[in-house]
Amino acid sequence: MTVSPGIDVAGNTVPAVFDRYRADAGSGSYDEMLDGAGEARAGWSELVAGYGIRGPRRLGEAAHRLAGAVRDEGIVYNEYDGDATITRDWVVDAAPLMVDGTEWASLEKAIAQRSTLLDLLLRDIYHDQKLISAGIVPPEMIYGHPGYLRKAAHLDVAAPHALFLHAVDLGRRADGTHVVYADRTQAPSGIGYALADRRILSRTFAQLFQDCAPRPISTFVQTLRLALLDYAPPGVEDPTVAVLSPGSMSETAFDQAYLASALGIPLVEGPDLTVRDGAVYMRSLGKYRRVDVLLRRVDAEFVDPLDLRTDSQLGVAGLVEAISRGNVTVVNTLGSGVLENPALHTVLDAVARELLGEPLLLESVPTFWAGDPGGLSKILAEAESMVLTNVRTGEEIVGALSGSAALSGLRARIEAQNWQWVGRSLVQYSTAPTMLPGAADQPSSREVRGAPVSLRAFSLARGQSYAVMPGALGSVLVDGAAGRAMATIGAKDVWLTSAGSGGHVSRKTQSRTEPAEIVDAAAAPVRSGATASRDHVGVSLVASPRVLSDLFWVGRYLERVDGTTRLAKVCQSRYEELQRRSWAGLPKVVPVLLHATGWMTGTAGYLGTAALLETESGDEPADILTLIAKLTADRHVPGTIAYSRMRLVGAVRAVRDQMTTSTWMVLAPAERAISRLTRMLNTDVDPDTPQLELGPELASVHDDILFAVLALSGLQAESMVQDPGWYLLDVGRRAERAIALADLTAALFTDVREPDLEQPLLESFLVANESSVTYRRRNRGLIRLGAVLELMLFDESNPRSMVYQLTTMMRDLTALPDSVRSAGAERIVEDLTAELRRADPADLTAADAEGRRADLGELMTTLRGGIREVSDLLARTRFAQPRALRPLWAGQGADIDLTGGSGG
Repeated sequence: MTVSPGIDVAGNTVPAVFDRYRADAGSGSYDEMLDGAGEARAGWSELVAGYGIRGPRRLGEAAHRLAGAVRDEGIVYNEYDGDATITRDWVVDAAPLMVDGTEWASLEKAIAQRSTLLDLLLRDIYHDQKLISAGIVPPEMIYGHPGYLRKAAHLDVAAPHALFLHAVDLGRRADGTHVVYADRTQAPSGIGYALADRRILSRTFAQLFQDCAPRPISTFVQTLRLALLDYAPPGVEDPTVAVLSPGSMSETAFDQAYLASALGIPLVEGPDLTVRDGAVYMRSLGKYRRVDVLLRRVDAEFVDPLDLRTDSQLGVAGLVEAISRGNVTVVNTLGSGVLENPALHTVLDAVARELLGEPLLLESVPTFWAGDPGGLSKILAEAESMVLTNVRTGEEIVGALSGSAALSGLRARIEAQNWQWVGRSLVQYSTAPTMLPGAADQPSSREVRGAPVSLRAFSLARGQSYAVMPGALGSVLVDGAAGRAMATIGAKDVWLTSAGSGGHVSRKTQSRTEPAEIVDAAAAPVRSGATASRDHVGVSLVASPRVLSDLFWVGRYLERVDGTTRLAKVCQSRYEELQRRSWAGLPKVVPVLLHATGWMTGTAGYLGTAALLETESGDEPADILTLIAKLTADRHVPGTIAYSRMRLVGAVRAVRDQMTTSTWMVLAPAERAISRLTRMLNTDVDPDTPQLELGPELASVHDDILFAVLALSGLQAESMVQDPGWYLLDVGRRAERAIALADLTAALFTDVREPDLEQPLLESFLVANESSVTYRRRNRGLIRLGAVLELMLFDESNPRSMVYQLTTMMRDLTALPDSVRSAGAERIVEDLTAELRRADPADLTAADAEGRRADLGELMTTLRGGIREVSDLLARTRFAQPRALRPLWAGQGADIDLTGGSGG
């Protein structure tokens, strides 16, 4: 395709920002933005003009802001690398994909027809099986696919549709027609990501978003919410709805949590649910609340360890029985994954003519099934130009990326197991503008280039038909053969213009639609009357033992990060003071502080802090800043700041639907700071001056971490509803602060030290506990141990004191509902408070003949042990997950562990 150097769009010439894109055009693929004459297609003119006005520099800045917004919003996905799970930032293209509304209307009709067809096919597979009997659908396509569940046969679906939610992966061929690469019917993902993409892109390009005026997608969330309520079992007036998740370590955990938040319904995991008397109940605050509808995001074979996979740790024992009794509706229905078999694409047109009496409107990519002689010969002859899929094992092999020897072996396997193999032609998909770098580009490249793109469209059973989301989750595909197999490098927001508008909507109209995209989708208005009443049901968030445990550990890890960071800062500041005042005899202070920190956090062995105590006063200490940096940045060692922050983020992710959207905004700077320090430590520096470079960076990193911790603490105090979860989060914070205070007090002051060492230790102790200013305001002269202990242990007005932590813990524990209150925990805290109040500060400062403050050490041991006992008691009683399940028929080693948790 030949494109003129300058294109007139709405009276403006497209500038150099599209030069590279024009050079990429003409590769034989369909161009989403430009027509054959090199002019912008319908719906693209505002975007092209807007990009031209902004130019490369401003577009690059916007792309940088967008990437920052992804981090600030905590938009992530998980990748599996062997046994490890790696969490990565979601990648969003700064260039949206424009789709003409009139063209979409035709595509929408075809998607709805395909969803209807698959729904009818699903019912036939598990009930009458007329298509198999008639020979239209070969039985191997059904019974040989792992998505087929015999337990799902004849499970009645009370709702009009067996297929509730359908996602379809689409690409556009060179002739401009859309084709289907895959159907997603097991537990379709991506709606949450599409909502998040729209949220951040509409804020990054607020004016451009207003000019282009895409149709809002938040309305689809409201439709989904109402549809879920309509799928409640017969006779249920006020249904409770929840999203059943595999957990925070699943690949699309963010998508699940974000969608649950947008819907305003609980996100639950298997251990949160139980089946009693044939019905499903949700554990909440020591009580059981019946659940009527579950939006399933767990693969069907894992949902019930009694009737399905006995090794599942994700399911609910007895769920299949509850479904068969009609006491709960699970969508998508069990067994719907069989529709994902790509071999079915070879017979769908015949199925459409049989079940609908009309041809299939939306074709699949050319697909061949090796179980058919003609398909087998085609696959064997053209394997190098196909994507070859083993429908039994899930293997997917791109022929063009395989060597001749590998293909030879593959052909032999296909001939031996012909019914298991499907070949799909490598279609060259359409090209659209992207600002994501290509394989040959520098990672920082922000040029507008051409790249293949695809869509994931969503349809939802509504009434007697299907409602299609007005937009989709777009993807930028990898260049070459891998991209033709739908391998992606990032997501695209899809901006759908209003039908018949030619892409232009007045700003007056946009003023009514823009807020729906920028505010949280969950804030969309609900219908009035009876529907609104039903719509409110299920909005209250779950407070299961798992959720309460995770919130408790959010509090503990939050305080652990805070306390360890403050100690690291004190160690660094004392070291720098030593460098300035080497004549003052301060070297011993830093080793003692650092060793106490290592002992408290369990990192003393890793850091080797015990050896520091061997240095003589006046000797040059070891590389202190490097040790502090390791304490700060090593993610793999329990007790470090980076490790504790990682566990904090893990606990927060496990209860993402309970947290405010600002949570990730305040957590992100700490991660960036630690990553910055890690890169610096991994970079070779001049061995003669490493500490001169490291010192300022360490200080900056610690400041960024404390900023994040303080901001999150403010969010907890000012933005979280003070429900039982909030109280237990606060209990976790108070417990961790009290344990740290007891440990630090014992480490520094149980042994009597010489005055010139104890004085700076006392001052450092106050600074680390944010009480230095208070002490100096109340006391004059030298810092005395008795006065310090009075302030830090007994002063009820000091938010950092031990008595304050204990009294606040008691307040939180007694504020819990009766079903969650723990008399044992309250009794322990009460006894500890009484023990503390009985202590005499004079006795605590007194030393024995061996130079030890035995009473002080004994009191700190008692307090530390008692508070840990409270934590252990809550874990055993209030946070306990169900016991391991063992089916009666299971052999040895078939125990199903449902006791996992994120706290530790």
